[in-house]
Amino acid sequence: MSKFLDKMIEHDIDTLNDHLPESRVALSELIGIDSPRFKTRIGETSVFRVEEIEQLLLEVPKEFYSDIRLPIVVLRRMDYGEGIYTVAGNKTELFMVHRIIGYVDLEWKDFTKWKPIERLARPHVQILRRKLPSTTTIGIGISSKDRSGLKTT
Repeated sequence: MSKFLDKMIEHDIDTLNDHLPESRVALSELIGIDSPRFKTRIGETSVFRVEEIEQLLLEVPKEFYSDIRLPIVVLRRMDYGEGIYTVAGNKTELFMVHRIIGYVDLEWKDFTKWKPIERLARPHVQILRRKLPSTTTIGIGISSKDRSGLKTT
């Protein structure tokens, strides 16, 4: 592809991701806040549902509150094939996601023994988004190894 076309595609994908967070907020920082929110990359404010925060506080043990940063960003990974996603976060967030979608039945006390499964299929993401619509978001990612030479967004 030409450099011009590469730049156009990169810009379009970047624009598609304008709704993603500028920075994510630790679950521990959202305790007791009446109107929890975050800023998007273009400076808009997006609000978390208080019920979802409460649900996560019940799901996650207190010692992990600082490790969970919201919103959970799920990336559509075009380089992995059709309908494949990954969680753009840490192992703790990935474990929580897998517990919420019912993909893992380990208890939190066994978290250190868990071997992460990076990829999620579209049906898993649909379950996650149904359960946590305001505390999750979907972005588009292209690998830097992609033939076009574009970087992961």
